[in-house]
Amino acid sequence: MLCIGMSQRRPVPTYVGPLDPAAVATLAKRVGLALVAATLPVAVGTFAGMVLMAGSLPAATDAAAAAMSGLLTTEQGLSWLFYVSTLGTALGCWILGLGLLLDGLDL
Repeated sequence: MLCIGMSQRRPVPTYVGPLDPAAVATLAKRVGLALVAATLPVAVGTFAGMVLMAGSLPAATDAAAAAMSGLLTTEQGLSWLFYVSTLGTALGCWILGLGLLLDGLDL
């Protein structure tokens, strides 16, 4: 007896292999974009808070430069949040760029 509606389905692989360039590119683009989307608003908001606390844009710029030139463990408060969010944004840009590069290579 043949049942047409009862055919077996086989799972479709979502990627060819662990180092498939297309899969790595897609994953890198998604992760990089998520990192940038999550950390860039925090960095901008933290810098705005630094401007309000410093009283002027040049003083806030100096405070942000001082925060970025020190160690991560020595910063506190807004300086630490600015440092971490800026590093997260930069890391997201690098990962997104890697994904775009791999996507553009058409390997």
